[in-house]
Amino acid sequence: MKQSVQDLCLDLRCGDITDKQFIKELLSIYSVKSLHDLKPVLERDNLEAYTILEGVLLQSEEPVLNREDIQDDEANCDEDLDDKYNAAEHKLRNLDILSQDVYYPPENFAHVIGNIYRSSFPRSENISFFKQHLKLKSILVLLSDDYPEELLNLYKKHDIKLFTCAIQGNKEPFINIQDETVNKALRIILNPENHPILIHCNKGKHRTGTIVGCIRKLQNWSLTMIFDEYRRFAFPKARGLDQQCIEMYNPNEIEHYAVERKWLPLNW
Repeated sequence: MKQSVQDLCLDLRCGDITDKQFIKELLSIYSVKSLHDLKPVLERDNLEAYTILEGVLLQSEEPVLNREDIQDDEANCDEDLDDKYNAAEHKLRNLDILSQDVYYPPENFAHVIGNIYRSSFPRSENISFFKQHLKLKSILVLLSDDYPEELLNLYKKHDIKLFTCAIQGNKEPFINIQDETVNKALRIILNPENHPILIHCNKGKHRTGTIVGCIRKLQNWSLTMIFDEYRRFAFPKARGLDQQCIEMYNPNEIEHYAVERKWLPLNW
C-alpha cells in the first residue's frame, strides 16, 4: 500500500493525474468513504501524502469529501457539485481558532451596491463580521437545502432575519431560472426594510451571480459589464446559460413594482 501511495503522489506532482483522481485513489486504497475518515489514517501512515492532500484541499475550487462527490460524469446529477451544499465540507472548513479582534468575511464576499452584499455560504466565524462591520439585518439564501442549525441559532441570537428563495441552477437541457423566480428574490433584496442584506448560494458564483446580473440590469449596466462581473466571480466555471438567463431577463415587472414603492433607483 505504501508504494502505491508514493506512486500516486509522484503521478500528481508530474501532472499525470488530477486532484480529484488523487483523492479518489486514496479513498480506494484505504477503503474509506470520506475525507473525514481518510485524513486521520493518512496522517498516521503517510505524512507526505497527508501534506499533499491538505494542499490540494486548500487550493481546490471544488472540494470533494466522499466518493459520491467524485463522479466522472455530472450529467447524472440534478445540479453541478459546485452548487450543492455539503454539510460535511461546511463543518470541515470552519475555523477552529478565532480572534475577537479580527473580522472574517465569507469566501467570494463583495459589495454589490448600497446595503446589498454577496458571498458564498456563510460560516460561524463570519457572524462578527456581519454584525460589527456590516450591521447585517437580513440574509437571502438561494438554495433549497436544510440550513445549518448552528447558523440559524446564531442568526436568531444576533437578530438577522433569514429569507429563502430556492433557485435551481441553470443547466442543460431543461433547467432555467424563470423571471418570476428572479422577481421573487429581487422583491426581498430591493426592499430597504431588509437592508443591509447578504445574498448567498453555495459558492457565491452561479445563482448569486445570476441574481446580481439581474440587479445590474435595473442599474442599466451594459451586458458587457454585467458578463465581465459575472465571469470574475464564477471563474473558472462561468456558465453560458447563466449569462443567457441574465440577457433574456425582463426587468419591467419588478422595475414597476420597485419604482412604485420608491425602492429605485439604487444608490451607491
